[in-house]
Amino acid sequence: MSRFVLTSAVLWLGSSALNAHTVPPGAFAPSAPAGPGAPHAQAVLESAVARLLTNPYGEVDGLRLTDGTVVRFPPHMSDALTAAVKVGDTVRIIGRSEAGGAVKADAIVNSASGQTVYDQPPARDGTRPMPPHLRMAGLQTQQAQGRIDVVLTGPRGDANGVILSDGAIVRFAPHALQQPLQPGQLFAASGLGTRNAHGTSLEATSMGASLSDLQPLYDRAR
Repeated sequence: MSRFVLTSAVLWLGSSALNAHTVPPGAFAPSAPAGPGAPHAQAVLESAVARLLTNPYGEVDGLRLTDGTVVRFPPHMSDALTAAVKVGDTVRIIGRSEAGGAVKADAIVNSASGQTVYDQPPARDGTRPMPPHLRMAGLQTQQAQGRIDVVLTGPRGDANGVILSDGAIVRFAPHALQQPLQPGQLFAASGLGTRNAHGTSLEATSMGASLSDLQPLYDRAR
């Protein structure tokens, strides 16, 4: 059973029982007291990993835990995260709660091995990031269809994606929704994305209740 405790993560991270990396100075300053589920309240959560979540580029940018919690993590940390954590591992999440029940992780600890991955800026190695239009050139047309397992939300609680019952992940801009989405609802989408060992993830360009009933989300250029 998972534990969700609003507390000072500094005390826990200082414990030698972790056998993990040294905590960066000032990484986890105590936050002001807040009620359970309050946005941006400090949170410590421990549960097993049910699924690794990916963005349309195929990068792991979060976790779905067996207690249902969605954990967000920066996609540039994908390689480090997948090296430390696998599906089925029990992990401890230190971060901040967000609207909608998600948690933005500052650190993810493999409870068995002690391996810890911290949220940190991308390494500056002198190379420039690839322009968005070139990154998109590597995406392929993907489709997904099924029942909604969970509705994903952004930091403010706005719906910006779904996970379907087969594990497919569909992302979309919050303003693209015409009506609220609910778990259990039939859903389908087509768009651009990636299919890899972690599953299918796409950015929707059309959505509907089935693949035969897709409606475009954006006007085509004329």
